[in-house]
Amino acid sequence: MRRFVSPGRGFILLYALAYAGMFVSFMPFVMVLLPLKAAQAGGGHAVQLLSAGALGGAAVASVANILFGALSDRTRRLRGSRRPWVTAGLGVLSASYGLLLVAADPVSLLFAVACIQIGINMMFAPIAAVMADEIPDAQKGMVAGLTGVSHPIGAMAAVLITLPGLGGDAMRYALLCLLFVALTAPFLLLAREGAALPPPPPGPQRELRRFDFILAWASRILFQVAGNGLSTYGFFYFLAVLDREDISKTSVEANPIVATMTGSTIVAVLLTVLAGRFSDRMMRRKPFLAAGALAMATGLGVMAFAGNWGVAAAGHALALSGLSVFLAIHSAIAMQLLPNPGHRGRDLGILNLTNTLPAMVAPLLALALAPEKTGYTLWLLILALGTLAGGAVSLCIRTQD
Repeated sequence: MRRFVSPGRGFILLYALAYAGMFVSFMPFVMVLLPLKAAQAGGGHAVQLLSAGALGGAAVASVANILFGALSDRTRRLRGSRRPWVTAGLGVLSASYGLLLVAADPVSLLFAVACIQIGINMMFAPIAAVMADEIPDAQKGMVAGLTGVSHPIGAMAAVLITLPGLGGDAMRYALLCLLFVALTAPFLLLAREGAALPPPPPGPQRELRRFDFILAWASRILFQVAGNGLSTYGFFYFLAVLDREDISKTSVEANPIVATMTGSTIVAVLLTVLAGRFSDRMMRRKPFLAAGALAMATGLGVMAFAGNWGVAAAGHALALSGLSVFLAIHSAIAMQLLPNPGHRGRDLGILNLTNTLPAMVAPLLALALAPEKTGYTLWLLILALGTLAGGAVSLCIRTQD
C-alpha cells in the first residue's frame, strides 16, 4: 500500500524537488538547446530565428498557463488534487523534446517549441498553485526560497547535459527528460494535497489585495524582461565576450559558456535560501526585494562594461543571484495576495503572464537593438533600468510590511 506524505517537512521537500523539476524541464531548453538549434537551423539568421522561437513560445505559454491553471482549479474542486495535469504534462513534454531533437529547419523548430511550451505549462500551472493551496503564509518565504533555487538548479542541468562523454544529442535529450521526470515523480507518487479551501477575505481586504496584486504583477513584469533577456541571450553575450563564433555552430559538448554558470548557481542557491528563511523570521519581504533588484541591476551593469571573461562571469553571478532572490521573495508575496481561493490556478496563470510577456518583449528589444552587431552595452543597461523600475514598484505594495 502506498504511503502518502501530508503537508509538513516531507511534503515541502517533495514539493521543492518537483518545482525544481519544472525548471530543469525548460532551463536547458532556453539557455542551450534552443540557441544551438536556432544556430544550426537558422544559419546566418540565428538570432532572428531564436527571437521568433522565443516570441511564439511565449505566446503559446501565455494562453496555456491560464488554461491549465483554470482546469486544475476545477480538478481540485472535484477530485481534491491538481496532480493529474502534472502527470499528463510530463508525457507531453517528453514527446515534444523528441520533436525538437529531430527538428532540422525553422518550421519544424518553431512547431517543436510550441509543443514544448504546452507541455511545460500543463505541468507548471498546477504545481505553482499547490504552494498557494497547501503552504501556510508563515512558511511561504522559506518554501519560496527553496523553490527560488530552482532557476539556478535548472542552469546546472544545462551544464550537466553539456558534459563531454555523454554521447550524441539523443542521449543528452534523453538524460534531460529523465532528470525532470525523476525530480517530479516522487511528489506525484507520495505527496497528498489536503488543505481545505479557506473562505474569501472580507470585501475591503479583498480590494486591497486585488490592487496590490496588480502592483505585484507590474513589478514582476518589469523585472522579468531583464531576467528573460539574461537567460535567452546570455549564450550569445558570452560568445561576444569570448570573441568566438565556432561554439554556436558545433555540439554543446565541452561548451565553456554553460560551464561558467556553475559558480553563479552555487552563489544564487545559498543566497536565495537564506533570504527566504530570514524573510519568514522577520515577516518582512520588501528589504529582500530591494536587495535583489539592486544586485541584479549592478550585475547587469558590470556585464555591460566587462572587458574580459572574468569580469563578465562575476557580473553574471551577481545578476543571477539578484534575479533568484527577487523572484523567490516576490513569489511569497504574490501567493499571499491572491484574491480568490477558489481560482488560485487561474490567477497564478495571470501572474505567469509576467514570465511569458517579457519573453516576447526581450526578443523584440534584441531585434531593435541588434546587440550582435552593435554590442551588448546599451541592451544590458536598458535591462538594468527595467530591473530598478520593477524593484521600485514592488516596494509600493501595501499589504506587506
